[in-house]
Order: sequence, then C-alpha cells, then structure tokens
Amino acid sequence: MDDVLPTLRGRVLDLGCGLQPYRGLLDKSVQYVGVDIAAAPGVDVVIEEGAGLPFPDTSFDGVLSTQVFEHVADLEQCVAEIRRVLKPGGTLVLSVPFIYQLHGKPHDYRRLTEYGVVQMLRGFSVDTVRREGAVGSTLAVLFLGWVNAQLSVNTYVWAIKALLLPVWIVASLLVNMLGLLLDFVDSTGSFYGNLFALARKE
Repeated sequence: MDDVLPTLRGRVLDLGCGLQPYRGLLDKSVQYVGVDIAAAPGVDVVIEEGAGLPFPDTSFDGVLSTQVFEHVADLEQCVAEIRRVLKPGGTLVLSVPFIYQLHGKPHDYRRLTEYGVVQMLRGFSVDTVRREGAVGSTLAVLFLGWVNAQLSVNTYVWAIKALLLPVWIVASLLVNMLGLLLDFVDSTGSFYGNLFALARKE
C-alpha cells in the first residue's frame, strides 16, 4: 500500500473511507473524495448501503478501498460501480482479509482468497495480488483478537485489563514478535491474513 498510493494522481475515490487512515499517503495534488455509509469527520459523501455511487461515469482516476469488500452484501454490484466511475486505465487499489475474526456483525459476509479476488475483478487488468502475512502473524492477530473479545464480554474484567494496560502492551509485543518468527519459517503460502490487490480498468 505504501509503495502504490503515493503514485496515484488526479481524482481519487476512497470507498469506505472511515477515518481515512491512508489519505496522508496520497500526493498533495490528488483531489480526494471520501465515501462511506456513515457520517464522520472527513467523509465527503454519505451513501446508503447497496446504493449506486452518486458520481458520473469515468469520473475518477483511482479508487481506493481497504477492508470493505467483506462487508458489502452485493459485491458484484459494488465492483461494477467502481468500474463504472473509473476512467479507462484508472487504478483500483484494494485490500481484503482472508483469515480474520468475525467483525462488523451482522454485516460480515465473506473472506476472499487470492483466486477469489482475481475472479471478482473480471473486467479489470489485475497487476498484483499480494499475500500479506503468514501463519505466525495470522495466529498472533487471531489470538490477540480472541483475548480482547473474551475480556470485553465482562465489564469487570475489562476494567482490570485497563489497569493492566502496560502488561497487555508487553504481552502483545511478545506475541507479535513470536508471530513474525513463525512467518519467517512458513513456506506454505497458505496461511496469510490479508490480501493487497492492484488492478486497472481495461
């Protein structure tokens, strides 16, 4: 992501922008448009879930969408709308989870493999589909997510966790370091946590 976003130019749509964590990576010349289904600071356009994008055809040079497609009920329509608003040769930058916990329920509909991403992007020229993470980091994310969710069930336990925040930070660091070590020895290529994809409108 860090190597691609600074190269985008023109008008860029951030679909599912949320708090816009990647906006700072875009060149200052980019005309940024943030879209989401909920109003928030920095969201330029609020759309209804399942509705089409309120922009003319071929109105963007690039579209960015990170960790959104798993929450889209009609994925085929969403991809078609992205293709519609992109200019010919326009760039689509996206990331999706492959192995990750249930989140955003009840609107958590799918996980995509690298092959599923390529199939989803029919009508695009797919330049890159890159696996991110391996077995260690995947297990670390799942384990820390499970601990956090388990502690969140009980208000009193959550209060204790807040008091033990320094211990939690150190424990998280150790788990992540162990995860990176396991990543180093994982040669399977089958246990990645996330996918990054770069495609262009044909």
